[in-house]
Amino acid sequence: MFFNAANLKDYPMTPPGEARLVDFSASDWLKAALRSALERDPVDALNDAEILVKTLREYLDAVQRLANGGIESQIDEH
Repeated sequence: MFFNAANLKDYPMTPPGEARLVDFSASDWLKAALRSALERDPVDALNDAEILVKTLREYLDAVQRLANGGIESQIDEH
């Protein structure tokens, strides 16, 4: 039998998933993204999440390179 979001609508979430939705330290963005992902096909949701992680890591790397370049250029000037 194929399971999709409609089949699993009333299926209880795993405890870690439940905990993240009620965790006060979790951002509203994360909670909304998790709720949205749980309504989707889990394979599609995971694939999209992996792309999001890769993109955010590339973004962080670019910001860090700019920050490090800014510091290095200031040191070279003195």
